[in-house]
Amino acid sequence: MSVAVTVVAPAAPAETWRRWSDFARWPEWNPTCAAAHLDGPLAAGTTVEMRLRHPRGGREFLTRPRLTRVEPPAALDWQARGLGFRADVRSRLEPEPDGTRLTLHAETTGAMAFTYLMTLTERAQAVMYQDALTALSRALRAGA
Repeated sequence: MSVAVTVVAPAAPAETWRRWSDFARWPEWNPTCAAAHLDGPLAAGTTVEMRLRHPRGGREFLTRPRLTRVEPPAALDWQARGLGFRADVRSRLEPEPDGTRLTLHAETTGAMAFTYLMTLTERAQAVMYQDALTALSRALRAGA
């Protein structure tokens, strides 16, 4: 079960990366994020604590994924684990003539993946990720 969303952000990869990888400032521009912070350096193995808003009703939920890949300014991945499932999120930043193509790919696997997908369906994930990437693109356009 997977979801992929893409936007072309109107900024160079370095600026897009700077904004995308600054989890503590996500709530300033990301409507799906109420709070976020790293429990260490921006490096593989570090936990990110995020309080996110569900796209249906805005109910907040806590997730604590672990960074699995940090390659500035091209890749930032994380993984959340639960009993019997794993949710991987991969983000790729690629230069484009008019900015940076940012693609987010989320995949949920495991024998109990259906329990995760009952509360955060593929459609809900797609809406959350699309809202976040659209907001990032707007913030970069505004220079905020």
